[in-house]
Amino acid sequence: MKRMVLVLSLTLAALGLLTSPAIAETKVPQVARILSAADRAFLASLAAMPLAPASAAKGPEVGTLALCTAIASCGTYNISCQGNNSTTSCTAVDRNCPQKGHVTCDGVTTWCNEECEGCEPGWCDNEAACASSCFPCDYTYTCNETHCFDRCKCIFATCPV
Repeated sequence: MKRMVLVLSLTLAALGLLTSPAIAETKVPQVARILSAADRAFLASLAAMPLAPASAAKGPEVGTLALCTAIASCGTYNISCQGNNSTTSCTAVDRNCPQKGHVTCDGVTTWCNEECEGCEPGWCDNEAACASSCFPCDYTYTCNETHCFDRCKCIFATCPV
């Protein structure tokens, strides 16, 4: 009797090992994740973003992977390049007027097309903030709209004692 139970147990175990993996799978299949409206809007904005003008620099050959990539924002569009010399041969600088945006890969630099014309609107509107931060002392506020430079200097010698 014990021998028969042992044989029956071994037979069932062998049949269990031979069962198809699809039949043996007992997990509930995962449902694909549904993107939120914000995620879909973000992806749509990326797809609608205009491509940068073609760079004069030669890209990597088809079938090869670049060692690095640089992407810079030019305000209303992006520029990019790929480098094959090393993983550190790519750099990017976003446009931040008066700084003109550019990317450099393998020593070849591509610049944003649009020039920076003066400062962003409201650049020299910080005098009130300067006065507030120096109060009750006197101050000097200097702003240069050509080079987009401003400076607030508190005159501590004029502070009440």
